[in-house]
Amino acid sequence: MLIEQRTYQLKPGALHEFLRMYEAEGLPIQSGAWGNLIAYLKPETGDVNRVIHIWGFSSYEDRAQRRAALSSNPKWHEFLAKAGHMVTSQHAELLTGAPFSPIK
Repeated sequence: MLIEQRTYQLKPGALHEFLRMYEAEGLPIQSGAWGNLIAYLKPETGDVNRVIHIWGFSSYEDRAQRRAALSSNPKWHEFLAKAGHMVTSQHAELLTGAPFSPIK
């Protein structure tokens, strides 16, 4: 399994509005294209102005196909136009499980 971990740094004070908007509008669109949401997290300590989401893909090719489907969806672009101003930066990592990891 290929894991993608994305971290979005948000403007101070934007967390709750971003989560509300994402749950109502972004998640249904992204889930339809990406499918396997493993976790959507918010920090309780430290830098609390961010969200971390983790998605699972069967392969690099699966991820590329799903990204293309999401990128071609006009509703996704509408959501980004509404919510994008709350994000100040993003970081994405592609990860694979170690031999002993529960996630392979």
